[in-house]
Amino acid sequence: MFIRPAESRASPTSPRMKVRHLPALAAISIVSALSSTAAQTTLHVAPTGNDAAAGKRETPFATLGRARDEIRKLKSSGTDGPFTIELAAGVYPLESTILFGPEDSGSTGKPVTIRSTEKGGAVFQGAVTIPLSKFRPVTDPALRNRLDATARDHVLALPLADSGCLHGGPFPLNFRDRGGIFEIFDAQGRLPLSRWPNSGYTAMGKVLVIGDKTTPGVFEFRGDRPLRWLENPSIWLKGQWRVGWEDPAMKVATIDPAARTIAFVTGLPNGIGSKYHRPTDGSPAGSGEEPWCAINLPEEIDIPGEWAIDFASGTLLVWPRPGTTQLMISQLDQPMIEVKDASHMLFEGLTLSHSLGDGIVMENVDDCVVAGCTIENIAGRGIVLNGVRSGVLSCDIHDIGAGAVYVSGGDRKSLKHSENYVINNHLHHYGILARQYSAAVQVGVDGNPAGTNAVRDAVGVRVAHNVLHHAPRDAFLYSGNDHVFEFNEVYYCAFDTRDTGAWYSWLDWTMRGNVIRYNYVHDTVGGVNPDDGASGNTAYGNVFVGPNVGVWIASGPDNVIRHNIFIKEKGEVFGIDDRGVGRGYANNPRLINRVKELHPTEEPWKSAYPEVATMLENRPELPWRTEFVGNLIVSETEQPVLNKMSKVGKGIDGLLTERDNLVVRDDPGFVNAVARDYRLKPDAPVLSEIPGFEPIPFDRVGLYLDAYRTVLPTESEFQRGPEYSPYATSDGHFGT
Repeated sequence: MFIRPAESRASPTSPRMKVRHLPALAAISIVSALSSTAAQTTLHVAPTGNDAAAGKRETPFATLGRARDEIRKLKSSGTDGPFTIELAAGVYPLESTILFGPEDSGSTGKPVTIRSTEKGGAVFQGAVTIPLSKFRPVTDPALRNRLDATARDHVLALPLADSGCLHGGPFPLNFRDRGGIFEIFDAQGRLPLSRWPNSGYTAMGKVLVIGDKTTPGVFEFRGDRPLRWLENPSIWLKGQWRVGWEDPAMKVATIDPAARTIAFVTGLPNGIGSKYHRPTDGSPAGSGEEPWCAINLPEEIDIPGEWAIDFASGTLLVWPRPGTTQLMISQLDQPMIEVKDASHMLFEGLTLSHSLGDGIVMENVDDCVVAGCTIENIAGRGIVLNGVRSGVLSCDIHDIGAGAVYVSGGDRKSLKHSENYVINNHLHHYGILARQYSAAVQVGVDGNPAGTNAVRDAVGVRVAHNVLHHAPRDAFLYSGNDHVFEFNEVYYCAFDTRDTGAWYSWLDWTMRGNVIRYNYVHDTVGGVNPDDGASGNTAYGNVFVGPNVGVWIASGPDNVIRHNIFIKEKGEVFGIDDRGVGRGYANNPRLINRVKELHPTEEPWKSAYPEVATMLENRPELPWRTEFVGNLIVSETEQPVLNKMSKVGKGIDGLLTERDNLVVRDDPGFVNAVARDYRLKPDAPVLSEIPGFEPIPFDRVGLYLDAYRTVLPTESEFQRGPEYSPYATSDGHFGT
C-alpha cells in the first residue's frame, strides 16, 4: 500500500559520491575572532542617548552613525582594534542609509562588531508612526459612496498632504513589484493593500485585442464586479496575462459596461492572452483561464486591515484592525545598512524592519558576516552580499517584498571560489510584492532573469541547513559554478507561478560543478529544474515528497540525478525534453557567448570541465550525458520517467542514461514514514537492491543550535501543517 505520511516533521544526510570542485566549508573567521584576547574598545548606543555624549555605557550615543564616526576618529589617532558597538534595546528610526566604507574595516583577528545587547532588541525602522487619531471618517460624498456598504462606517481617511509621508503614488503605468508606494503596518504586521478578489484570482473571459509593445490589450471580463469601479479613474490590474511567470500590473484606460470589456493604457511586448492559445484565424485568443486581480481600489476595501490610496484626491483610506492605535508607514526607500569595500565586520543580533528599500547591502566585502539578525516587513530584498569569505548565518528573514538573500562573489573565468555562505537561516514568506523571480536564496542572480545585469559572477558558495517556506515562486535561483546546496528543507513554495522549481536555473551551458545533496523537499512544486539548457548539476541523496515534486531537465547537458528518494502517490518524478532543437538553442547568442567568454579551451576550464571546450562543435542544444540512475521511487506509478524528447532525440545515444531505479508501492524500510522520518533502517532492502545506494543523513537537515540561534522555531512558527498550505488544488505539475 502506498505510504500516506502524516503532517509532522521528520529528520535529514548520504552517499559520499566523488564530485569535482566541491567548495570547502566556508571559514567563518570573523566569528572565531571574537575570542581574540586583544583589548576591546567598546562604544555604547541607546535610543535615549545623545550624540554629544561620550559613548560610554552611562553616557551612550543616540545613533549608530555617531558611533561609527567615533571609531573613525579613534583609528585616525592610532587606536587599534578590535572595536565593538553595543546597541541597547529599543527602536532606532532611520531616515537615511547607514553607510560603512573601507575606512570602517576591521583587520584579521580584530573585527569591527556591531551588536545588539539583546538578540533582536535593537530595532532599526525605516517608517514613520502616525497615531490613528489623525485619521478621520470619510465625509466626501462622492468618495464615501464609492466605498463598499459594509466598510463605509469603518474606513478612516488621512489626506497625504497633511501626513508628511512620501511615496503616495500614483503607480507607474505598468510595474512588477510594489509600484513605488509605501506600505502600512500595525502591531499585528503588514496591512494588505486592497485587492479583488481578496485571495486568489479571477480570470479573463476572452481576449479581443492581443496587443503588443505599443498597442494596449483589450479583454472581456467575467461577472459584474468591474462595474463597481466605473467612477474610479485610477485602476490597476495585476495578472499573469500571457504566461505563468510574468505578472505585471497595468493601468486601465476604460471599462465599457455595455461591451463588458476592459482596455489597458499601455501595451506589453508580447500582448495579453495565453501564449499557448494564439490563434492564426482571427478567432479569440487566450484560454479564458488567465488569472488577474485588481489592486489599490477604495471600492474593494471590504475587510479589516485593508487600505488603499485614492490617487485622484491624494487620500489614504484604511479600515483599521480592532485595537489599532497607531500605524507605521514605511518611508526609507534605500538600503537600511550599506557596507561597501569593507572587511572584517560583524553585524550581530540586530532587527531591521518596516522599510521600502533593502535591509542590508554589502558590496565588494571581505570577511563580513550578518549573524543572528532578524529582517522583516520590508518591501525590497533582505540581504544582498557580494564579496569573498563572507556570509549570512543564523538569521530570520521573513515577510519580505522580494527575495530574502542574494549572494555572489568569486570569479568564473578563473574559477576562484568566493567561499561565501548562507547557513542556518529561517527564510519564509518572501516574494510578497515582487512575486516572480524572487527566491529565498539567489546565488549569482540579481533579479528578474528577463532584465539586464541579471547575473553576477558566483563561484563556490555554500548554502546549508536553511529552512525555506511559503513563497509564490522558487526556493533557490542560481547561476555560476561549484556551489553546494545541502541539508536544506523546502516546502510550500512555487504555489503562484509556473516554470519553476525548488532549484531553478536557466539558459546557461557553462553552469558546472553545482551539487544539490541531502535536502528535504516536500509539499512544494518542482525539485531540481534546470530550464532552457541550464547544465552541470549533480543531485544526490535528496528526499522529495509530495504530489507536485519532480526533476525536469529542459534540454541542458551534464545533469546527474542519482540516489535520491521520491515519494509521490502517482505521476512521473523525472522528465526530460530536447526543446533546444525546436527553439534554436544552437544559434542562441546568450548561450553561445557565455561559453566563449569563459575561454573553455584554456586553463583552468580546460582541465576542470573539458566537456565545455568542445561543446559548441557537437550539437550543444541537446541534453548530453543526462543521468537518472539508482533512485528510489515510492509510488503507485509504473513509469516514473516522462521522456518528452523528439523521436530523433530518443534515437541519439549519449543523451539519457536511465538505470537501476527502483519503484516500490510499499514502505521500503523507513524508520517512521507516518511521522515523516525518512531515514532508512540498516536492514532496508533498498540498500542492497540499488547499486551504490547509501543511507541518507536525513536527521541532519534543517536548522541547528549555535551561538546565534539558541532556540529553534516552534512547530507553529514553522507552519508545516495542512492548515498552513497555500495550495488550493494539486495538478501534479512539476516541470518547466
